[in-house]
Amino acid sequence: MGFTLVELIISGAIIFLISVTVYSVFSSGINVWKKANQAKSKGYGLRLIADKLSMELRNTFKFSSIPFEGTEDSISFAALVDNGVSRTSYFINEDNVFCRRLQSYADVFKKGESGNYDLLFFGAKKLKFSYCYLDNATGDYEWKDEWIKEEQDTIPQAVKIELTFEGKPEEELKFTKTVFIPIGTGEQRIELIQ
Repeated sequence: MGFTLVELIISGAIIFLISVTVYSVFSSGINVWKKANQAKSKGYGLRLIADKLSMELRNTFKFSSIPFEGTEDSISFAALVDNGVSRTSYFINEDNVFCRRLQSYADVFKKGESGNYDLLFFGAKKLKFSYCYLDNATGDYEWKDEWIKEEQDTIPQAVKIELTFEGKPEEELKFTKTVFIPIGTGEQRIELIQ
């Protein structure tokens, strides 16, 4: 009993179709798993960075040589790092990377930017900081986009961090966190003109 050529071709075609179907299902499953794993690891990394920034902000202190200063897209403040006082700064660089710079107390007085420079999160598109203070005139808490030493010689009561980063193609993802600072006084100075 032998198989004819037609029977062999038909059985070969059936085996080929089954193999292609199994391969495509398996390949699609692997691709979905990779994408989900990448999104999960990106979110995990972002949470770790946000927790570190939150911890450093909560542990900041008033220090005359290193004032608390911030704009919409950067922040710098005094922090204790490796048993020494340092200026810690967070910002987005020109390559759209969320960065952290540490400057030792001695480096603060040198001209130019110096200190360790850490690349924390790639694919950042926009970073926005907002600063909470108590308005003495109204007694309400307000938010502002800048915390300038000349205007405010204090530490804000809270800092809101909004980070927009690239997700899937043509999609932006947004991460927002508000950090309350225990020693923040954040009073708005109002000068009376008489």
